[in-house]
Amino acid sequence: ELECEEAQPGDAHPPERDAGGDGAARQPFAGRRFLVAEDNAINAEILSELLLMYGASCDVRGDGAQAVRTFLEAAPGTYDAVLMDIQMPVMNGYEATRAIRESGHADAARIPVIAMTANAFAEDIQASADAGMDAHVAKPIDMDVLQETLYHTLGNAEG
Repeated sequence: ELECEEAQPGDAHPPERDAGGDGAARQPFAGRRFLVAEDNAINAEILSELLLMYGASCDVRGDGAQAVRTFLEAAPGTYDAVLMDIQMPVMNGYEATRAIRESGHADAARIPVIAMTANAFAEDIQASADAGMDAHVAKPIDMDVLQETLYHTLGNAEG
């Protein structure tokens, strides 16, 4: 079980994307909190550090069952999105997403769930959608793709 802490100014050096000079583009996910379901410790650590660089905080769980339990125990509004690996022990990402969607938790229907998997064929993307996931990001994670996907899904969740 890993946890990442919210980035503080000066803690990390995010990519230089601040064309307007207001700092917002440098940490586009400041104040956001993500639940990450990832069984590979190296992948989890890399993703946590990348999210931290972008200003987000996250809670990492090593399998789908832990992720579901964490989500269900969290107060409504705790998480902005779930980043869900597909192939995990105990409960895979599809099962975990279905459990979240069917749980009756106040955020169950609206929270964006993003699949993260090396399986990027059309049938894998369809299986993610069928399980109730909002988006699909192929591994290895391209941070530009993940950032764009999060912008899109978080915008839909708030609208």
